[in-house]
Amino acid sequence: MFSRLKTFAYADNGQELSPSEKAFQGQRDLSSAIGHGFLIYDSSFKAIVGDSPSLDCVLEDDLPFAHEAAVYLPDQDSLFVTSNRCMSNQNDGNSIMIHKLRREDASTWTKERIETDIVMANGGVNYQNGILFCDQGDHSSKGGLVSMDPNAPYRAQMLVNSYHGRRFNSVNDVVINSDGSIWFTDPIYGSEQGFCPKPQLPNQLYRFEPATGSVRAVADGFGRPNGLCFSPDEQTLYVTDTDWVHGDGTTDDTRASTM
Repeated sequence: MFSRLKTFAYADNGQELSPSEKAFQGQRDLSSAIGHGFLIYDSSFKAIVGDSPSLDCVLEDDLPFAHEAAVYLPDQDSLFVTSNRCMSNQNDGNSIMIHKLRREDASTWTKERIETDIVMANGGVNYQNGILFCDQGDHSSKGGLVSMDPNAPYRAQMLVNSYHGRRFNSVNDVVINSDGSIWFTDPIYGSEQGFCPKPQLPNQLYRFEPATGSVRAVADGFGRPNGLCFSPDEQTLYVTDTDWVHGDGTTDDTRASTM
């Protein structure tokens, strides 16, 4: 089976791929050939997706609308996603939009851009009866964690926007523990990409307690902390470090690309 996999050592322009790029391409080839689109490292994952998982494209657009978040609300049968940075109009070249995707029938989804006060939204998670988004902020407003009502007019409320008076860098992703605490990453991508001011904090992982307002830095030493997820028993927190690629688009194979 492996001998039939197509491998790529060069990009379309003839330039040789870096070792990391070759590895990523190899993973994509493997997931397509033997994992139905999923790269499975532990056989227990099959209990979740079944023996024959599949990936279907249900909605596509020239706009990179589905970049982060992907928060599903069962009662609405809808999915909220945040876009990559893109132009929403001729006067806005650095915008991130939130879209609500709704399933109309078995094969049809619709896409609606929603207007909120959330600035440069990124990761998100189900929270109480709504959605908790990572607000990365910009040069004129502090970012933080924002709770949003999932129904129009999509009211938003900031829960926390600083660490003992210092603004967060650009809050990236978030997960909630069963004890009610909220854990989130805060890399400096916003500053590197030019829409946030100079960082005031290291690249760190934080724990926030909504009941008390307490916020603590619980882990540092990351290059660029990014996605995070608890194990089922919540005894382990997995955090990805995407230091390999910086906000200005530069990559370096000597930097972390790990979990």
